[in-house]
Amino acid sequence: MRAGSPVSPVRRQVTTFITVGVVVLAVIAFGAVLASRIVARAEALRDAERVTDRLAHLVVGPLLVGTLAEDPGARDQLDLAIYNRLGDGSISEVNVWRRDGTIVYADQARIIGTQKAPPAEVVAAIDRGTVSSELQDSDEAGVLPGDERFVEVYVPLALADGSRYAFEAYFSSARVDSQAASLVGTLVALAVVPLVVLQLVQLPIALSLARRVRRQEAERVRLLQRALSSSDKERAKIAADLHDGVVQDLAGAGYALAALRTSVAPERRGVADTVAGAVRSAVDELRHLMVDIYPPDLSGPGLAVAVEGLVRPLRERNVDVLVDVTPLPTMDPETAASIYRVARESLMNVSKHSGASHVQVVLEVLGPEQEAVRLRVCDDGVGIPAAEADRQHDGHFGIRMLSDRLMDLGGRFSVMPGPAGGTVAEAVLPLAVVG
Repeated sequence: MRAGSPVSPVRRQVTTFITVGVVVLAVIAFGAVLASRIVARAEALRDAERVTDRLAHLVVGPLLVGTLAEDPGARDQLDLAIYNRLGDGSISEVNVWRRDGTIVYADQARIIGTQKAPPAEVVAAIDRGTVSSELQDSDEAGVLPGDERFVEVYVPLALADGSRYAFEAYFSSARVDSQAASLVGTLVALAVVPLVVLQLVQLPIALSLARRVRRQEAERVRLLQRALSSSDKERAKIAADLHDGVVQDLAGAGYALAALRTSVAPERRGVADTVAGAVRSAVDELRHLMVDIYPPDLSGPGLAVAVEGLVRPLRERNVDVLVDVTPLPTMDPETAASIYRVARESLMNVSKHSGASHVQVVLEVLGPEQEAVRLRVCDDGVGIPAAEADRQHDGHFGIRMLSDRLMDLGGRFSVMPGPAGGTVAEAVLPLAVVG
């Protein structure tokens, strides 16, 4: 394949497969992180609620009855239990609220007995048994520093004597964040690691399939090249047989008729002239057919002449055809033959399918240093839908062969809707100039 040839469709599809897989994996990982943070934070808050509920019912509740009854022993035991939990960092502050907003117990003795407007969470815990938790920047009791963030938890507390209270506990937000971060790592690993393993398993399979497809594509290209080569050889043989056989015989018959004209009776000479004219016309038609089948010379100006010959059938059908050919250098036979095949196939499609009344054929050299040659065939016919432009090669053997051949030579071939209707067929090939 020539240098500068376009990327193989198989390689492009494998690259797309890998890229899409990586992008999807990144999106899923990002979504997993966000979702895991939400889930982890909610789980950390629920854990704080469970700790608070156990502390309220297993530690504070049994000792609070004696404390409220001003039993010094019960008060000392309760203070010691709370002090131990404050010391190990599991909680930062505790308060026990009554329905009217009175704080009946707290780890800070100076606020015991104070009365404030009861928070909504206190009312919900006492009246409806609601457990609530949220991240806060301030403390209703006014004990914690105002610049510290913490988790505030309220749970209902029912004592043995039937009285109902709300137990409030504060947890450091750093502790909750640490729990959440640990859960995030676990959840993300559970969500992302299997996907990474799946991608790693799929990658060698995709590469193996791509190599297989690439080998099949290469084999198909070789078969197409062989088909084109065989077609060219067969066309050349047919053209040579016509030239050396039927054309020579008819030309000889024409000369013989011209020589016999003087020996024919005057009243029969009209018939002889008609027959001689028919023979000459047949010879001309056969010579045009020979050029269509296999042009004798496609190098340099010969390509322009051959393209002019291809538009003759359209002009005979009164189609307005404009051929614009810039001076062409002598190019290698493979490039010239490929451009000619594209022109022949494109003009054949215009003749059969387009119903066009105007056709333009442009053959030009691109670049200041003659880097490439371009052929454009434009018509004003029925055109093709834009949605089907990319599928024109499918199911059309001639166009598919040309497209594959041009791609193998480092060029490209496209069929697209024209800007004002109709169809535009365009072929571009790197130009290897023969000095």
